[in-house]
Amino acid sequence: MKEKGSIALFQYWNQLRDGRLAPKRSEVEPADIKSLLADTFILERDTRGEAVFRLAGTRLCAYYGRELKGFSFPSLWREKD
Repeated sequence: MKEKGSIALFQYWNQLRDGRLAPKRSEVEPADIKSLLADTFILERDTRGEAVFRLAGTRLCAYYGRELKGFSFPSLWREKD
């Protein structure tokens, strides 16, 4: 990872998960990562099993020029690859 924000979020995530695959949703406190929220996203699986955005920060949405909620995560790279 190169971006300071990515590194900070990764460290926060690892601290919360404490050796588990992921932390519980209730353990994530947005106030703890306030400065990172504009670049943060949460994914969920849709009925087809594909990862879609459940939530996306404002800076991410601005970068992609659209609201990302419900949008396919892998489709952001399909056309570029």
